[in-house]
Parts: sequence; structure tokens; C-alpha cells
Amino acid sequence: VADLCAAPGGKALSLAGDGQRVLAGDRSSARMAILRENAGRVGVSLDFMVADARHPPLARADFVLLDVPCSGTGTFRRHPDARWRLTEGTLDSLVGLQREILDAAGALVPPGGTLVYSTCTLEEEENQGQVRAYLERHPRFRPEETGSVLPRFMTGEGFLQVLPQDSGYDGSFAARLVRQT
Repeated sequence: VADLCAAPGGKALSLAGDGQRVLAGDRSSARMAILRENAGRVGVSLDFMVADARHPPLARADFVLLDVPCSGTGTFRRHPDARWRLTEGTLDSLVGLQREILDAAGALVPPGGTLVYSTCTLEEEENQGQVRAYLERHPRFRPEETGSVLPRFMTGEGFLQVLPQDSGYDGSFAARLVRQT
């Protein structure tokens, strides 16, 4: 598993704890230091790299996980001050960055491989809109459900969407995309 936006490491640590070999990367060496510390504390083994997810230093990865930088609007209940840091320009910039990361990561995935895109935002531009646009640019990928998620959290397109007002959890989104050919 290549987790290209890994720090602080919750998903990478969970995958490694389940026996997966995980290459955890982030562009911030300070955030990677936190991830190394977290891995040592919980006693799991990870491979580490400091790298920009828009330019991953990999040729191939059968499973790529992207928990991309986002506006974080799904976490406002826990972080109400975050709403004052967002502007329309911030959202536009994040959408562009997400697109670049998604395109670069998808290029690593071989036929039969999986690309997971996730956010902690409620914004359509960062979630369904981002994935729909990616699928238009890269028609070899198809959404695929795992069957392990409660139907109330699945959209008609096969994406995971957790809404705080309906669930009591932080808002989040994920799409599991499998490369067909």
C-alpha cells in the first residue's frame, strides 16, 4: 500500500497493524517525524518517504491511498475556528491540488489495482465532483464498493459519504476506484 498523504498516520498505522506492507509518504518532514513517532509508539513497521504526492517517486503501486489535503468542513463541530480560515480562493486552490495528486497517484496503479481517494470535507467540489472529473479524464477506472459499508453511508454512485447531521460522526467522503485495463 502506498499512502501518499499519510501524516499523521492513522490510516497507515491501521493498515500496517492489519498486516499490510505500507509505504507512508508526506511532503512535510516534520509531519513524517510525527508519523515515525506514532509508528514506534504503537509498535508497527512502516516504510517512510518524504515526497510530494504530486510527484511520487514510485513507478507502480497496487493499492494507493490518498487522504488528500482538504477544507476540512466535515470537522467543524470539533474545530469551529477552522471555518474562519477558509475563503473561496482556498477552496479553489485545494481543488487544484487534489486534482494534481489524484492524477499523479492514478498513474501508479496497474490494471486490477486500487486507488482510494478520501477527504474530511463536505464540499461537493472536493468530493463527488473531484472523483467524477477524474473518472472522465481516466475512463479505465471504475468505482467499486467493498460491501462492508452500511448502505446508509453509500451514495448512488458507490461512494462513501458520512454527513455529521445524519450520523453524529465527522463528515467524510471516500471513493474506491479500480483500474480496469
